[in-house]
Amino acid sequence: TIALLDHLEYWGLITPPSTIWEPACGRGDMADVMFDRGYKVLPSDLYPQIEGMPPTDFLSSEAKCDWIITNPPFSKATEFITHALELGKPCAFLLKSQFWHAKSRLDLFRENPPSYVLPLTWRPDFLYGAKSGSPTMECLWTVWAGGHESIYYPLEKPKGEIT
Repeated sequence: TIALLDHLEYWGLITPPSTIWEPACGRGDMADVMFDRGYKVLPSDLYPQIEGMPPTDFLSSEAKCDWIITNPPFSKATEFITHALELGKPCAFLLKSQFWHAKSRLDLFRENPPSYVLPLTWRPDFLYGAKSGSPTMECLWTVWAGGHESIYYPLEKPKGEIT
């Protein structure tokens, strides 16, 4: 999340206090990072892990935000991307690196070429703060922000705590 925001801010694609919808927020880890950077954050989830948060189905919701940034459920990633593009908002999705290696997603990529494909040069620890061993999943951010087609740009691991 930090590396993505560093990239988007560097290129002037997003600045605080823009409103970011995080529609698969889980415990709110990504939302907390965005909030700490000065963004207005709208966290939601179909199965919220934050006490008092009502369930929200992103796939049947409308956008009241400037950006959509999330780590979608991998089994629903294509549907999340399609819905976000239909909403017409710039968006960024944290995906498994092999997401684009499937023939079934070729049309999605060709019909909606992302602005950026940003592979992480480290493996994220999704059990942040817990004993998790050595992370094995390689991930990338895919960003749709308009203006050009598919720049591939590896992101460096930020220094300090990582989310």
